[in-house]
Amino acid sequence: MGLFLILLFIFSNNFKTFASEHEPEELEERLYERMTDFVVEKATENLILALETKEDGSRHTWNAARYSGYVIPIVTFINEQGYFCRDYVEVLIRDSEYNIYENKACRDHDGAWVWIETTSANKSEGRKQTLADLFKKKQ
Repeated sequence: MGLFLILLFIFSNNFKTFASEHEPEELEERLYERMTDFVVEKATENLILALETKEDGSRHTWNAARYSGYVIPIVTFINEQGYFCRDYVEVLIRDSEYNIYENKACRDHDGAWVWIETTSANKSEGRKQTLADLFKKKQ
């Protein structure tokens, strides 16, 4: 459980830090920002499961609360330091909004998956407001 929490922290915090420092201004992180700890944990568990078990080109789908998503490992390779790495596509969906990310993760010296970079990401697409959002504005 301790290793899982470390990976959860690394994946969620590194992604948010990298995205805020390196992504274009128009990239919106509404979907990640709204995720509860429970959903972040489920997304991270499923990401690690996909990296561990899915062949290149295979889709791993998950659902948690109002969120769903899928991970597709694209290519597996060994980097310059001799560690296994995977390029993968991650799709995050909440209601009718979605984001698509192209990411890279590599195993570290302990064999744990570590997020390395997001090579591309789309602007949040789909419906911008939910009924709950409209209700909050009226209060």
